[in-house]
Amino acid sequence: MDDARKPDWETIREEYEGRLFLPSVICQRHGISEMQLRYRRQLEGWLSSRARVPKHGDIVARMLRVLDKQVRQLEKAVDEPIDKQVKALSETVKTLDTLIKQGATKPDVEPASRKDMTAMRAKLVKQLEQFNRR
Repeated sequence: MDDARKPDWETIREEYEGRLFLPSVICQRHGISEMQLRYRRQLEGWLSSRARVPKHGDIVARMLRVLDKQVRQLEKAVDEPIDKQVKALSETVKTLDTLIKQGATKPDVEPASRKDMTAMRAKLVKQLEQFNRR
């Protein structure tokens, strides 16, 4: 197959992941089989055409759950080295702050979980103080 007849996989991927056309239509448009499309998709780890793009609020809520879980683990971990856990917790808080700031930069959108974040920070500070008193 010469260069003129090779499929443009970058365009095919954009059409597939962007859900611009059905997979069967993409195959017809680019002269490839559905098996070739499936193989390339699996080989390169393309997003599924059925994948749901997470909403900003969902991501923030999920991060809050992760943060809460880490705080609970920190409470239970008496004999484990705390430095590693505090570092992981710190990274999670930074990520959550970034997500909230991104939401706040959109016009007329208040961060979804400002109260939750403030309460979580207060809880974290209190627990770290309690741990340091031991």
